[in-house]
Amino acid sequence: MKYNRKITAAAAAAVMAVSLCGCADAGYLMKIDGVDVRNGVYLYSELNALQRAHTEITEDRKEYGDTSEIADIFKETVDGETVENWVKREAMDSVKRIVAVHRLCEQNGIALTDEQTKELNEQVNSMWNDENGYAQMLYGTDTVGEYYDSIGIGRDSIKDIYIADDLSNELFLHYYDTDGVTPVSEEDFNAHITENYAAARIIELEYKDYQGLMLKEELEIQAVKDLAQSYVDRLNGGENFADIRYEVDLKNAQNEAQVNAEDEYDEMTAEARPDDRDKFVQEAVDAVTVEKKTEDQLDTILNRESTSSSLNAEVVEYIWNAEADGKAVLLEQEDSCFIIAREDITTRETWKENIKRTVLNALKSDEFEEILKTAYAEYSVEQDDYLVNTKYAPNKIKGFE
Repeated sequence: MKYNRKITAAAAAAVMAVSLCGCADAGYLMKIDGVDVRNGVYLYSELNALQRAHTEITEDRKEYGDTSEIADIFKETVDGETVENWVKREAMDSVKRIVAVHRLCEQNGIALTDEQTKELNEQVNSMWNDENGYAQMLYGTDTVGEYYDSIGIGRDSIKDIYIADDLSNELFLHYYDTDGVTPVSEEDFNAHITENYAAARIIELEYKDYQGLMLKEELEIQAVKDLAQSYVDRLNGGENFADIRYEVDLKNAQNEAQVNAEDEYDEMTAEARPDDRDKFVQEAVDAVTVEKKTEDQLDTILNRESTSSSLNAEVVEYIWNAEADGKAVLLEQEDSCFIIAREDITTRETWKENIKRTVLNALKSDEFEEILKTAYAEYSVEQDDYLVNTKYAPNKIKGFE
């Protein structure tokens, strides 16, 4: 969501001063373009850089078949640079980026709303007090906040990071949202989602009897295929997909109810058992109701870069090769058959709104980062060399020392 609340440049400067220059943290180890940076903000940036370095080294090793643990990360290199120097440079860029975000938001009259600030504070408190076991397992502390405290990252520093992240999101949308300075066109947006996503409506009919046992007789299997083909014909004849899906869902629920009723009847004592077994079972079947799916619930969305789909490879391949014209087809498989209709994903307005930030990020994140880099390229740096190079050097961070 894009928030439209604006504030004056003077008020924006005050917000920046509070968020970066408050007195509740342990201290400041540098000034970026005249702005004090908390020790904890720099340390947090170092920690993230160390984690990224660890990931890059691990992935590079895997390419050569090496899955061994990293014994000493500071004996490794990233992009031909020592980890120590790489982390320092990345951490410095991160804190410069934070200042650049505040400066650009100030210039463009962008600030967080009261609602965003309240939610941000709740997120900080939740994270700080999180007892998820991760901190205990790795660092021997009860909460994540205790771990951060133990390495010199205070709660106020975490809040500064969260504020910068949220402002960065607002600034990004300021440039690229529909009403932004340089908005992504509908044509470019639709071209991206058409290339990378697919929307399909799918019904699977398994070759099973009502008890869930695989059918063995060809005539029985053919009957399932014939039923599926009748659904395809009805869909292409103009019937609503939701109505057909409702029929299938209802029949599946009725089959389940029938099995449960038969089992229940057989387990009853002679005194409690009704005389008419068929009537008992039929009443259970007739009582079944299912909720009809909405239009949004009918779509299965595939992401070309994702391998997490529960559909088998042949079905996925078919969908990607099918025309997005809404025409239903029957795809027969070994154990089931699928009724598939690939839809025009550019017409899925609710989904498009939900995926907007992801798509804009894919299209414009590199450009956005270049804007920030240009902004902070000439920023001056005044740092406490002892704190940066000794006390808070990367190899002093707990868990990586």
